[in-house]
Amino acid sequence: MIAKYLCVVFIFILSMVSPVCAKTEQVSVQLQWLNQFQFAGIYVAKDLGFYRDAGLDVTIKSYTPGLDIVEEVVQHRAEFATGKSSLILDRLQGHPIIILGAIFQESPEILIATQPDIKTPADLAGKNIMITHDQANATSLLSMLISQGVNLGKLHLQPHSSRLEDLIRGKTDAMACYLSNEPYQLDQARIPYRVFNPTDYGFSSYGDLLFTSEEQITLHPQQTRAFYLATIKGWQWAFDHIEEAAQLIYARYNTQDKTLDSLIFEGMVLKQLAMGPDQKIGPIDRDKINRILELYRLTGQANGDTNGLEQAIDPLGFNKSELKIGILAHRGNRKALERWTPLLTYLNDSLEDLHASLVPIAFEDIAHSVRSQAIDFLIVNPVLYVELENKYGLSRIASLLNRQSNEGSSTDQYGSVIFTRARTPLNLAPDMFDSKTLAAVAPNSLGGWLMAVETFQENNVSVEGIDLEFLSRHDAVVSAVINGSADVGIVRTGILERMAHEGLIDLDALFIIHEKSYIGFPFRVSTKLYPEWSIAKLRHVPIETANQLASALLGLSHASHKTKEAIHEAWTVPSDYSSVHSLLKKLRLPPYDETNLDVRQFIEHYALWFYAIVACLSVLVLHGIYSNRHNKHLEREVRRRTRALRKANSNLSRLARTDPLTGLHNRRYFMEFAQQYISLAHRNETEMQFLSLDLDHFKQVNDRYGHQVGDDILKLFATTLVPLLRSTDLLARTGGEEFIICLQNTTQEGANVFARKIIETIRDLRYRTAEDETVTFTVSIGIASLFRGENLEDVLCRSDHALYRAKKNGRDRFTLADPPEVLPD
Repeated sequence: MIAKYLCVVFIFILSMVSPVCAKTEQVSVQLQWLNQFQFAGIYVAKDLGFYRDAGLDVTIKSYTPGLDIVEEVVQHRAEFATGKSSLILDRLQGHPIIILGAIFQESPEILIATQPDIKTPADLAGKNIMITHDQANATSLLSMLISQGVNLGKLHLQPHSSRLEDLIRGKTDAMACYLSNEPYQLDQARIPYRVFNPTDYGFSSYGDLLFTSEEQITLHPQQTRAFYLATIKGWQWAFDHIEEAAQLIYARYNTQDKTLDSLIFEGMVLKQLAMGPDQKIGPIDRDKINRILELYRLTGQANGDTNGLEQAIDPLGFNKSELKIGILAHRGNRKALERWTPLLTYLNDSLEDLHASLVPIAFEDIAHSVRSQAIDFLIVNPVLYVELENKYGLSRIASLLNRQSNEGSSTDQYGSVIFTRARTPLNLAPDMFDSKTLAAVAPNSLGGWLMAVETFQENNVSVEGIDLEFLSRHDAVVSAVINGSADVGIVRTGILERMAHEGLIDLDALFIIHEKSYIGFPFRVSTKLYPEWSIAKLRHVPIETANQLASALLGLSHASHKTKEAIHEAWTVPSDYSSVHSLLKKLRLPPYDETNLDVRQFIEHYALWFYAIVACLSVLVLHGIYSNRHNKHLEREVRRRTRALRKANSNLSRLARTDPLTGLHNRRYFMEFAQQYISLAHRNETEMQFLSLDLDHFKQVNDRYGHQVGDDILKLFATTLVPLLRSTDLLARTGGEEFIICLQNTTQEGANVFARKIIETIRDLRYRTAEDETVTFTVSIGIASLFRGENLEDVLCRSDHALYRAKKNGRDRFTLADPPEVLPD
């Protein structure tokens, strides 16, 4: 106990001694109630120096009865404050406030009655209830009463006196209290009471919400971020050290003269209310907000208009997973950010659990950014995508539709434009670059170089030995031609029109070489057209995250007209890149530049041929050396080697279709045979089900017990599944802890029964580690029925979406996929 009090003394001294050289910004936070453990995170962040370390000098403003917390923030008398879920109603009523995060995932607010004749909420009809204005507007207490048949019009709501004695002495019939406070005090006083908790009646609401003003978050986003993160750090420390935090409050903030034991009790109760399923402090769930809104509508406190609410909740993404989207800065960082920021704003408004940010990348830095996983997604041209797919396993989730045209139409193709100054026009000719300088973007830029190279080759224009310079940015190429430092330039289509629209160039001052025209294509062009850019996910990104982003991008077509006007691009399903592959083969570019293989790469690429040729040569040499008397021996040797080669080929064939860890089929095998199954099902009009499976919290198993235990659990999972399958069913491991099953001739109900059997079987599994620890695990499943005319990719996408919902709804369950939005004819 002495050590704990010394800890409090140390905290006090630490708060008094701050570096004089530290530059701090002064802000204040307004509390919504009297000093108690309810605000422990704020006290800790101040006294332990978390605010100071973040560059903030924070003043904690105490509560006084009758204070309007929202007005304190809106009128800038406090930069930050804590409030109840009634803040949602305040926002809907036009108050310019921003909710940053939820300190308590469940509200501790309850009603307490001490009169023995009040046994249920219905008994409060016509009674006096002492409640604050914010508690009344927080709606959970009143919604509970309405659900029990209480007529709110007959209730007598009294201003809250903040004195429990008023309830004990009968000055009110019921009092709005905190689960963490008044029940403890009544227990200590041995006074009988009843608690009416909205949660027990199905009304869940947030407790304290940390909020600020629109002006604060607009003018000082970094300051807001620093304050929020330091506050959450304070709460994490407080809940990890409840007794020490209680001693701090007891020593420095105990204006209510609470006992130390009561503060400790309060901390223990609040910790249970603060932690969500992921044990994080602060998250705000969109579905829960919608449920709170519905309560406001049912009680008549809000109408159907929720405009602006989405942007008012966690706009800086404090409680969302960070998503970094790489963008090629082919016109420089500033222009790249200007172009893609409207899309970023749309994504952050649309993505529920993700917060996206933009990372401009120069052409020469792309490989490093992908290799180091500095980004999660990359908006990339087709040539770079093919190369990165081959080297690092990128996969496309959507393709670009360029909508920047005078006619307002969209195009999923683009080309190169070869241009010079209008006063010195040129035509394609074999000697056109004699004594001419050429400027292009980059050697691997499809629109800024490679398409033009193909056109030069087709028209016998030699680029060998020409005066060529790659300038990295499209704008730099255009500027070089206009200012005369280059005679000819090559950029992708649309660049000239965009620069002209921005007032940077005069299109009439330029001459387009070899100009072509395509129906429906709105830009000036000199070459063939190729598929537009795509957005691709890196290998480390979970498929659920990619699905969320792809859904948001494809949903842009349903956005408001104002949103579409602000965003130059639309998105569609990934385009066919076969023409890009053909171009790369024609120009012998990666990954089709096999002539550049070194010895090691050659052996890796042609190992089987290499060893087969060596073996044949060996047989021929031996045949020439040995005499006829060794023929029989040679024949036996040849037969032995033939058997070995057959065995090796068999092993190679098996490895090509088998997952080496679990022994199950791999994704390649599954996709090939599932496609055949689907064709057969469509032809015979039989039912088919697809199950996407994912082990729950598998990363935690790897982190805690190591990858060896993780591998053993994957093998145990596989060997457990196999006996449950029929011989006609198809099971494969598609990656990590992800599996997929195809059930032939199976109804939806049959798939449900099968999924339930899998879940129950896995739930009962036990794995014992080398240290004699028992590991249990569960599985989540998404089920999709095959619809008439549906292809494999679409049905798997729907089963993946169903799997994501199963995980989001609590895991250890299965969820049925929604039918396809548009059924094929």
